[in-house]
Amino acid sequence: MAKQITLPVQGMTCASCVTHVERALKSVEGVSEANVNLATEQASVKFASESVEIGNLIAAVRDVGYDVATEKVTLPIGGMTCASCVAHVERALAKTPGVLSVNVNLATEKATVEYIPTVTGLPDFRRAVAEVGYEVLPTAEERAEEELSREVRKMQDARRRMILAWAFTGPIILWMLPEMLAGLAWPNPTIVKLGMLLLAAPVLFWVGQHTYVAAWRSTTHGAPNMDALIALGTGASFLTGIATFFAPIPSYAGVSAMIMAFHLTGRYVEASAKGRASQAI
Repeated sequence: MAKQITLPVQGMTCASCVTHVERALKSVEGVSEANVNLATEQASVKFASESVEIGNLIAAVRDVGYDVATEKVTLPIGGMTCASCVAHVERALAKTPGVLSVNVNLATEKATVEYIPTVTGLPDFRRAVAEVGYEVLPTAEERAEEELSREVRKMQDARRRMILAWAFTGPIILWMLPEMLAGLAWPNPTIVKLGMLLLAAPVLFWVGQHTYVAAWRSTTHGAPNMDALIALGTGASFLTGIATFFAPIPSYAGVSAMIMAFHLTGRYVEASAKGRASQAI
C-alpha cells in the first residue's frame, strides 16, 4: 500500500529549484511520485516500499542544496522510574512517523524530540507515550496558553456583565433625571418606584449574582472583602425600594443598580488589565 508524506522544503526560490528537489526525491529508491509546490514550499512524496525512511528523503533534499524544516520540542514525561522506562519511551517516540531523533533524560523526566511538523506533532507523541504506559505532561507553552485563555475568558465574561448591567441602569438614570432636575415623577410616583425595583432587580440578582455569592463566601469565612461591602450597600438600597410602599421613606432602588453597574465596570477594567498583561507576557 502506497504511503504519502509532506515535507516542508526550505531554500527554494524558482521553478528550477522545484525541479532539482523533485528529481532528488524521485531518485530515492522506493519513491513512486514526488510533487513540489513552490508557493507552499512543500513536497508531497508517495512511496510504496517499507524500506524508504524519512531520513533518506531528507538527505536527498539536502544533497542538492536545500533543507527540510524540522522542529524540536521538550516534553515532560510522567511515570518514569528507571532506565528501562527511558528505553520504552524512547522506542515509542522513535517509532512515530516523522520523528527524526529522541533523547529521554530520566533525571529531568523530559524527552527532547526532533520531528517534521508536517508529518507528526504533539498529539501523536502523547498517544505513542500513552501506549507504553507513560504520560506526556502539559508543556510550559500549553500551561501559558491555558492561563492566557482563562484570563481572556474572564475578560470577556466581565465585559458581558458590565454591558448587561448598564443596559438596565441606563434607563434608570434617564427615568430619574426629570425628578432630580424638575421634581417631576413621571407618570406618577408609584409607577416610578415600581419601575426602579423592576429594572434594578436584574442588575443585582442576575448580572451581579456573582458579587453576592463571593460576598457570602468571604463573610462566612471571617474575611469580608470589597464584594461584601458592595453587597451590603446595594442590598440595603434595594430594600428601601420595597419599604417605601409601607413607610414614608425615599426609594434608593435605582441607586443600588448604579452602584452595581459601576462595580462591574471596575471588575471589567481589572480583568481587562490582567488579560492584556498575560498577552504581553
